[in-house]
Amino acid sequence: MHPLRIAHTYDAGSFAAIKALLESMGIQVLDIAIGGHLAIAGGDQGYYIEVIPDDRLEAVEILRDNDLGKYILGSAT
Repeated sequence: MHPLRIAHTYDAGSFAAIKALLESMGIQVLDIAIGGHLAIAGGDQGYYIEVIPDDRLEAVEILRDNDLGKYILGSAT
């Protein structure tokens, strides 16, 4: 199964918190979730939360229930 990107943040701390929350709820967050692109001028890096397709709906619900909905990608809903 190919992983699905369900959320995005520019902040490493938010990424770590989201990942820890999902993993504590039994959702496997894939380690290849860091990356996306680097902006050459500013070195800006994005962090993506990726899960297996079977966990997508539950992961999105967990994020919404914990006031983290602003990080959810539109394609994940």
